[in-house]
Amino acid sequence: MMQPRRAVRYWTPGKQAKANPAGLPESAADRGGAQRLSSVPANQMLTPGGDTNGYARMRRPYTGAALSRISGRLFFVNAAGRGDSCTASVVRSAAGVLIITAGHCVYGVPEGSPTGRWHTNFAFVPAYDGRGATERQREPYGRWGGRRAWKPEGYTGQTGGDWNSVYDVALIEVGRRNGTLEQAVGGFTPMLNQGGRHTIATTGYPGVLGRKPYDGRDQLWCLGRTRQAHAISGSMLAARVAPAPAAGRMETHNCHLSQGHSGGPWVVKGTGDLVGVLSAGKEDGAAGGNSVATALNVEGYGAIVEQADPRGVYGALSIRATAPARAVRRGGHTTVNAIVTMRGLMAAARVPVTLTLPPGTTLGAVSGAACRRSEQRAACTIAAVHPGRPVRISARVNIAADANRSLPVTAHVASSRLDPTRRDNTATRLIVSR
Repeated sequence: MMQPRRAVRYWTPGKQAKANPAGLPESAADRGGAQRLSSVPANQMLTPGGDTNGYARMRRPYTGAALSRISGRLFFVNAAGRGDSCTASVVRSAAGVLIITAGHCVYGVPEGSPTGRWHTNFAFVPAYDGRGATERQREPYGRWGGRRAWKPEGYTGQTGGDWNSVYDVALIEVGRRNGTLEQAVGGFTPMLNQGGRHTIATTGYPGVLGRKPYDGRDQLWCLGRTRQAHAISGSMLAARVAPAPAAGRMETHNCHLSQGHSGGPWVVKGTGDLVGVLSAGKEDGAAGGNSVATALNVEGYGAIVEQADPRGVYGALSIRATAPARAVRRGGHTTVNAIVTMRGLMAAARVPVTLTLPPGTTLGAVSGAACRRSEQRAACTIAAVHPGRPVRISARVNIAADANRSLPVTAHVASSRLDPTRRDNTATRLIVSR
């Protein structure tokens, strides 16, 4: 347990100006002054007005848009006792006081130490503007001190594979300031996912002291398309890339994100769903630079959100089935609907749904999701399910001439271990034939 007020007092403007950006795994900065920061080919650039890394400046004031207002700079004293900074963002929670960042932004192993240690004195500044002339301009929503932090047990802080794992994610609870942080700036909706393809916008505070706009004082953003990331093994500077993509992480080659941006949100363009946080990347200046995010997966985010927000409802999927009440003529057809609903604070990507038909029926066209069909079964994947926005899958069911009178159709939605009750994950609807 930490003291939020102590962290708020500790991080004076002078100390903020001297904070170093936390190292980005596989993007450790050269200790020298001059760096070449370029690696995204022009034909892969998606950010309007982006530089050679895909970065563009967010429009000031940062209070004007949700993407920049919900994001901010996270200051802390690292495990070795030095002042560092990362990027973090507010994530929806029942308590309204949670921010999300990378695991290496809360925990690390000091050089020469056999064990890891927690960082301390966390202070989050939403919409931080390091070029503001006054403290009010630099910190439009104030400074929010950290109270507690969580990381998955699987995150040990060791360099190499651990830094590039599905566990490089963390949550921090902040104190209150005449209300909650979420009331002050809003929050991103977390989307449970295992990585894959998204079009995302990411914001952050990349920092190379003395080098504009990479000096940590500006909020920058990048637009990218993601795909499943490949697993990385080996030391931080001598990685080996596995041949097969690994679930739980995603990468983009449209953004070469830099240190200080660690923990920055990856938000789906158009929906505002938070799908991941920046975890790793390639050496600054390397050709074909990429950036890797830890997805909000069950193994990492799912392992800590229940501890950090015990009153929150996450991953609560349910399904119901509907069909016409009137009897259907044998040799004819009818339509069965499966309606999938999410309750609580979390959305989910690529939700599996199955429809199973009884003997005496065959499956016709199915709409509302991407489905693989056989005669009596459809295995479907819904692209996304959001709280309070049910998704309907409709299937044509053909009734054989010799079908039984009672024909049960079963619909099932697969949920994660976060689902507080799974009794409503399966529904059966009876079709009556005549």
